Amino acid sequence: MKTMRIVLGVALLLGVTAEARAQDWYWGGGYSIGVPLSDTKDFTSSTSFRGVVLEGRKMVNEHVTAGLSFGWNVFDRQLDTTTVFESGAAIGGNQWRYTNAFPLYANVHYYLGEANSLRPFIGANVGTIYTERRVDINLYSLSEDAWQFAFAPEVGVVFPLGWVVRGFASARWNYSLEGSGVPSQQYVSFNIGVASR
Repeated sequence: MKTMRIVLGVALLLGVTAEARAQDWYWGGGYSIGVPLSDTKDFTSSTSFRGVVLEGRKMVNEHVTAGLSFGWNVFDRQLDTTTVFESGAAIGGNQWRYTNAFPLYANVHYYLGEANSLRPFIGANVGTIYTERRVDINLYSLSEDAWQFAFAPEVGVVFPLGWVVRGFASARWNYSLEGSGVPSQQYVSFNIGVASR
């Protein structure tokens, strides 16, 4: 919750200063909930309630933006007493698994409706996800990480909250390709936050 307050505070501060700097940029941040799918769910099955998303979008015309997005979702899973074989040794005990996903995308969005009204949108995100997967057993920790090519179709809505502040809600299907020994990752992130221009 503290992270959410910080993100919202920064987004509102950006909104106050962004109005003087540029009328055609939106800056925002929000809270992200991640639901794991496929290999991500096999490794860490719990829904992620620890997530954040930061956005910057430039108005290309009345209905199109181009921008950048950064996010972070943490997935976890606890298994009772298990044994893992690593380098010829057997390690036994309770197992905690973690997946940290850091997507970094360039994106394009298309908006319906008119300015200063409720505006549904669709978007396409392309870039990379830095994935770190870790298994902790007792005092031992095994991890693997990789930068993976990724893309994410998105749907959402932007709605006015005030003079320069907008609220947003979106659903994004994050899909990364296998890379450096880390399997393909998939999860849906549900994002809600504020943006300003």
